Amino acid sequence: PYDHIYDPLLDDNEPGLKTTDVQTLFDTARPAQIALIEKIKECEQPEAPFLQHFYDTNKQLDFIRSVITSLNFDWNRGRLDFSTHPFTTSFGLGDVRITTHLRENDLAAGLFGAIHETGHALYEQGFSPVLADTLLANGASGAVHESQSRLYENIIGRSLSFWQYYYPLLQSKFPGQLGEVEINDFYRGINLVMPSLIRIFADEATYNLHIFLRMELEISLLDGSLSVEDLPEAWNAKMKQYLGITPETDEQGVLQDIHWSLGSFGGFPAYALGNFISAQLWQKMNVDLPGLDEQFLHGKFDDALGWLRKNVHTNGAKYQPQQLVENVCGTKIEAQPYLDYLTMKYSEICRLV
Repeated sequence: PYDHIYDPLLDDNEPGLKTTDVQTLFDTARPAQIALIEKIKECEQPEAPFLQHFYDTNKQLDFIRSVITSLNFDWNRGRLDFSTHPFTTSFGLGDVRITTHLRENDLAAGLFGAIHETGHALYEQGFSPVLADTLLANGASGAVHESQSRLYENIIGRSLSFWQYYYPLLQSKFPGQLGEVEINDFYRGINLVMPSLIRIFADEATYNLHIFLRMELEISLLDGSLSVEDLPEAWNAKMKQYLGITPETDEQGVLQDIHWSLGSFGGFPAYALGNFISAQLWQKMNVDLPGLDEQFLHGKFDDALGWLRKNVHTNGAKYQPQQLVENVCGTKIEAQPYLDYLTMKYSEICRLV
């Protein structure tokens, strides 16, 4: 039994969540994020050609390994390899593997892909040993899993304090490419906001809009209000409405993701919900652990991981996502902390012009 035709598919990915719960969250975030993007457009957007210079992949790998080691990835229980698209896979608590894809002319892709997957892997490595060989040795949901990767990739990995420690090390690896680039320019470059056609390459401020669009279209397909034949046109219309851009081809538009071709419906909401949860956890973490930025300035991430281990990781799948977030943060999943985080971050970035 279900209240909404989308409920069973959503429940496969986010146990306990109802379609109306997610729609309420998305309805709160959508207009606020569209308005924020319009404000950001008024700020002079930086040019960051230095990110597309030639970067030797072996040197990239050396730097990436040093970063994820500092983030406390356990090399005795995991490894880093390469794939066309980054992913994390686990064969048990003692064998959690991550991959990334290195590009010679795109420094950010391999680096942030690896940090993203490290967030997933730290979650997998953190399940309590008591849960080993049970169904509870798993993530609470797709959204909770995504909250870990987005927290590490974006909230920590794209923060100024993170790069105040790591940027001199990166410059020493690539003096010809970055030696004359000031840290504020680098920081603004890796946080560039530019509406784009492809979801997986979207920046923090626009990413959720790609997810809102997909969930709305999935529901329209399932309730019969939209036919498959009309899907490309509906996709293009929503891209224009939300992001102000229109795909020239269906390859850039409705066919870009593998989810639908695999028959996977109901999974997209996890990506935006993960962003929401990451900000809620970050907000509570900073209450419990004041001075985290100061720790990051010195390349110290032990306390942050310890807090996540205690409050999130060790629990595995013992709690449904709403209950887990409420246990830790005192409220169920909310959109406002993420909106506050984006607003504060990009207000500060615009002042760096």
